[in-house]
Amino acid sequence: MVGGRKVAERGEATGSPVTQAEGAVYRPHERTSRLRFASPRGEVSALGIVLVSLLLPLLAFFPNFDQLPAWPGAPGWWGRYAVGVLIFLVPGIVGTLATTPLAVLFGGRFRTRRALLLGLSGFLIVFGVLLLWRLLTLVAGPFSVEGPLLLGFGLMLWIRQLTLVGVSHRVHVRSLPAALVQPLLGYVMVWATLGWRLNSLVEGVFFLLLALGGAASLVTATDRPMVREFGQGGTSLLRPLMEHMSDRDPAASSQMEAFFEGVSTKGDLHLSALVFRDGTRVRVAVLAPSVHPGPFAELGSSDLPRKLAKSLRGRHADEVMVPHSPSTHAQDIPTTPELQKVVEKVQELIAAASPAPTRVSPLVSPHPGSLARAQVLGDSVLLLLTQAPEPTDDIDYALSELVREDARRLGFSHAIVLDAHNSFVENRGEIPFGSPEGFRLLADAKAAMVAARDQAVGGELRVGFAQEREFNPEDHGMGPEGLSVLVIEGAGTRTAYALFDANNLERGMRDPLVRALEKAVGGAGEVMTTDNHVVHEVQGGTNTLGMRRSLQDLSRDLERVAKRAVANLAPARVGASEEVLRGVKVLGPGVTTRLMTALADSFAIFWLFFLSTIALAALAGALLLAFLK
Repeated sequence: MVGGRKVAERGEATGSPVTQAEGAVYRPHERTSRLRFASPRGEVSALGIVLVSLLLPLLAFFPNFDQLPAWPGAPGWWGRYAVGVLIFLVPGIVGTLATTPLAVLFGGRFRTRRALLLGLSGFLIVFGVLLLWRLLTLVAGPFSVEGPLLLGFGLMLWIRQLTLVGVSHRVHVRSLPAALVQPLLGYVMVWATLGWRLNSLVEGVFFLLLALGGAASLVTATDRPMVREFGQGGTSLLRPLMEHMSDRDPAASSQMEAFFEGVSTKGDLHLSALVFRDGTRVRVAVLAPSVHPGPFAELGSSDLPRKLAKSLRGRHADEVMVPHSPSTHAQDIPTTPELQKVVEKVQELIAAASPAPTRVSPLVSPHPGSLARAQVLGDSVLLLLTQAPEPTDDIDYALSELVREDARRLGFSHAIVLDAHNSFVENRGEIPFGSPEGFRLLADAKAAMVAARDQAVGGELRVGFAQEREFNPEDHGMGPEGLSVLVIEGAGTRTAYALFDANNLERGMRDPLVRALEKAVGGAGEVMTTDNHVVHEVQGGTNTLGMRRSLQDLSRDLERVAKRAVANLAPARVGASEEVLRGVKVLGPGVTTRLMTALADSFAIFWLFFLSTIALAALAGALLLAFLK
């Protein structure tokens, strides 16, 4: 072991280590993401349409199939039942297959797989109307099924128009032809088999108008909170959102980024770079931009670690690490062009980070339970912040600015401030500016920097790095940058920093992972996550590290990569640079809260109107049927 463990890990120092079993109770966030829905395969929906078409004639006509014409050459009830099947199968198959071409013809975009699911969903309304009709016949006596069939097919327009306005084309008139095709084919089949009357024509038109009015009022009411808050309805964002998340469609991504740009403001962002060189070659660049890796998916600064690494790796540095620097969603960058400003400035920072006199300290904690640990590297200090084993989430950007001011007063040329982001409990762990935890963090950070400065000595520095990127959000809860381990050895000490490209770590896992890391490298260490929001794109919502990959597997991953990093140790010189990038567009304070509030209001209104509009339309249709009867 090199240098031993001079500093106890925070879980042990506080005397309250949290085991995996204890952490296992903290799982209130396991829920389905509202942003992602995967429609079933087309074959599944098509089979569903066929099965429903076989079932609905029994509900509509059993046991009296005599009201149906006989199938040529099949005079028995089977032939009449086959005609009944066609009433539903023709609009179900032909109407569904015609939906996508009609949507495209009028300027929309709609996949056949979604059209098949929509066709199947429309039959749920027909089923509900026929079931109510059956119940009413038990009370009011038998009456013709023709009206309920027309009502069911008419109200089918409600769900079709609602869906197509949201997913295909936001203008009602342009979505209407594709929405109408299945109900109209249903009308044609009903009239072709049961006969045509003037009253039935009046009924059909009235039912379609009811459904169309219900769909339009539902869209208008649902959009109102977003329109009031941001000037644009949420319905208009559904299609680009789905296309961005399913296909990474460039046009859809630009449309989503344009929305976020429209609600953004300008801010100043602090960018830091810690660079390890071997002569003129940059072996490893550790980047700490005060940019939050959101808002979600790959919009703007989301997936920040991959975007920065892709622009730098191989050209400006052999290897790149992008830990989470103190920031909140106020520092989300809304657009790709705006993020490019950060990329260009970071490239300049790497080039400007000239080697400093070799000086290194252990990773120092000033006292048990400290929120900060520090390590001196050259004329700079690397400061690592975490509340683990207590919940740990975003740290206010303003606090890191004050920490950097303290670092300069203590004689450091640069301060690389990192938020370990490594203990998740939903809605807990944030450290806002002005809070008691914020003042405590400032005091602990200053004490950690003083302690590290006092223990720093000169000597040769060696650095090792290893990375595995064969991970994904669905199976492992990790983004494209996977797992990186940086090992720093100097002045008789060895320190390892493990970085998972993930959105926080399940509470209780940090301490055993740190122990696994320290055992693998023979020194002190810390485990961090990038807070990458690209990992949200799965069923399960938050998708913190540890939900999809066990502690045992993560420990093995960590041990494997850490040992490779130790084997990669080689002499290096360290340097740092930093700069404030001014006038960058960011979401700014309060935008995320406003957006979440408006979306929550929209969801609440949607479900209220979803049920009320279809219920009122069905009631009005039933009253018309009773009147015409």
